[in-house]
Amino acid sequence: MYKEPKPRITGKQWASIALVAIALVFILQNLTYVRVEFFLFHTAAPLWLILLITLGAGYAIGRFSKRRN
Repeated sequence: MYKEPKPRITGKQWASIALVAIALVFILQNLTYVRVEFFLFHTAAPLWLILLITLGAGYAIGRFSKRRN
């Protein structure tokens, strides 16, 4: 009789689980609202969201400003 192998968690899956856990801790520690002023734009948002938007903007700038040979 053939037994199916038990599914194993790979290194990539462990890394993903760890990153999700770290992200959740980061979000839960940065729930306070901060005021953001950018030229004429004023808003208040959670600190984690502001940092996430800044990270995304930095990634986009870096991605699109690469030199292409």
